[in-house]
Amino acid sequence: MYAARIPPHASLKSETISPHRKRLSTATVGSDDRFAYWLDMVCAIYAQLECDRPGSDVFGEISFSPLGVLDLTEVHSNVQFLRRTPSMICNDTRDSTLVQIQRVGRAVVRQDGREARLVPGDFVMYDTTRPYELRFEDETHELIVVRLPSSELQPHVTNLHDLTATTVPGTCAAGNLLLTMIDTLQRDIDRLHPSSAIGVSEGITSIIAAGLRGLPGANTQRSSQLCAYHVARVKAYAMDNLRNPELSISKIACAMRVSPDHLSRLFRGEPVPLSRWIWQQRLDACRRDLCDARMANRSVSEIAFAWGFNDATHFSRSFREQFGLSPREWRQKSGYPARGRPTQPVVPEVD
Repeated sequence: MYAARIPPHASLKSETISPHRKRLSTATVGSDDRFAYWLDMVCAIYAQLECDRPGSDVFGEISFSPLGVLDLTEVHSNVQFLRRTPSMICNDTRDSTLVQIQRVGRAVVRQDGREARLVPGDFVMYDTTRPYELRFEDETHELIVVRLPSSELQPHVTNLHDLTATTVPGTCAAGNLLLTMIDTLQRDIDRLHPSSAIGVSEGITSIIAAGLRGLPGANTQRSSQLCAYHVARVKAYAMDNLRNPELSISKIACAMRVSPDHLSRLFRGEPVPLSRWIWQQRLDACRRDLCDARMANRSVSEIAFAWGFNDATHFSRSFREQFGLSPREWRQKSGYPARGRPTQPVVPEVD
């Protein structure tokens, strides 16, 4: 078993294979260096891992494309076992959800005491904040891995931690739809307009969530119909007043004619508390505006203040915590720098 450090990205030389896609491959280094290079590749793209060296010469290739908040990656390799340990999590605190779609070969994913077995077409979700193991049963394998912030799925699935390492079959509607959508996207991603990337990434997230909600262990704590009705009313009121910087729990409670404590009880069955849900909706609205060509002449601060934020520094910090990039970096990535003309989308560099 070999463990990799968190690699210096400068050691990885990516190849541009299209305007929106890059590739890392062990074929770019000598045979003696390929195993170490493969470790650096997976650690840079996903999380710090350790793995077994295969009996034959190591082969590994990862192509990757940014898509809104998602990273869409395709893996071809003959490395058959990878593991993320507690000590690695202490050294590498990345908080991501990984959704693995099996394309060729069979795989086993273990996390949280569960074991998922995958055949081509199936997908599974696991989390980088807790230990996991990946085992591939065939000599070579191919898979798609969608990497996204865990916060993207939490509003859609109430008990996400109970659904790791659980197979979503490719034969179900969500599994089949996800694979079809990913195949189409990979074929046409270079024709995707930057301002459409957010909508497409949200669509992929929704399909993943739909597949997870169809699992037997999903949403085990269901709200009553009356509670769900009141939650929907509260969310509708909050959305209608999202731009108001004075929107607060107490103001919502007053408008709904209930106590703040009652509001808190209503949201106990929701993925996040009401205050955090409002915060997420505001950040999502700002994120969409930063990618909107019609907003190219508005500054980051103007967009933030238009959606109820009243402190530019706090907004920038919150945005980075939520999406992993500053608002200006996000805008540059989408192709619309502040108060300027659209530019070509920026694909994050590994090298």
